[in-house]
Amino acid sequence: MLTTEEETYEAGDVIFQEGSHGTAVYVLSSGKVEISKIVHGKKTVLEILGPGDIFGEMSFIDPAPRSATAIAVEDTVLALVDKDFLDREFNQISSDFREVLCALVRRLRKAIPGIGYSLRPSEETLGAREDRAGANIKISFKKARDFFRAYTANIGSGGLFVRTTKNLPEGSLLNLEFNLPNSNQVIHTKGKVAWARSKEISSEEMPPGMGIEFVDMKPDNKKLLNNYIALLKSS
Repeated sequence: MLTTEEETYEAGDVIFQEGSHGTAVYVLSSGKVEISKIVHGKKTVLEILGPGDIFGEMSFIDPAPRSATAIAVEDTVLALVDKDFLDREFNQISSDFREVLCALVRRLRKAIPGIGYSLRPSEETLGAREDRAGANIKISFKKARDFFRAYTANIGSGGLFVRTTKNLPEGSLLNLEFNLPNSNQVIHTKGKVAWARSKEISSEEMPPGMGIEFVDMKPDNKKLLNNYIALLKSS
C-alpha cells in the first residue's frame, strides 16, 4: 500500500475526534491507538489497534463525519495512505460497485453499537423535534431505475438520496414527498438528514447531496413502498 508522510503522536494525543470531518486513512506503524465512541453520554471503547492496523477508511469511502474518536494510547507513529493512490484505485471501481461499498459502510456505522444514526428516534425525541420539521422537499422520479438508485443509496437506513448542493445540517427534520414512478401514488413522510456530501468532496460518480432517513412513516405508506421495492427487484 502506497503511503506518504508519517505523523507522530504522544500518549493521550487525539488523532481525530468523533464528529469531525476528514478523509485521511492511516496505517499504524508503531504504538497503539484507541477507537472510542460516546454512547448514551458515556465513552465506550470499541477497539485497541496495533501495528499494521488500518483505520479512518470509513470516512474516505463515505464522506460523513468521523463516527468515532481515535487516541494514541502510547507513543505512536502513523503512516498516511497516499490520497491520490486511494482516489485512483477507488475511481477504477465501477460506479455501481462504489454505491455498494458506500451502502456497506453506512450499514456498518449502524451495526456497531452506538455508531451512526438511529433508524427510528425515540418517541420522546420525535415529540421534541417534530415541530421543527420546517423544510419541505418534493422529489419527482420519472423512471423506476432513478427511484431505485436513490433508494439503494440508503438501503441500510430506509431512506432516499437527494441530489443537491444546498445541504441541510445533519439531524435536520423535514417533510418529504415523493412519487412512485409509473404510478399515481405519492408518499408523504417525515425525514431526517443522516449524512451529507458537499460539492467540495463530490465527484461525477458520487454527486453532492443528502442521505435522508424515513422517520415514523405511516404503515400504509410503508406497505406501499415495500411492495413497490419488491416489484422492482423482481422485474
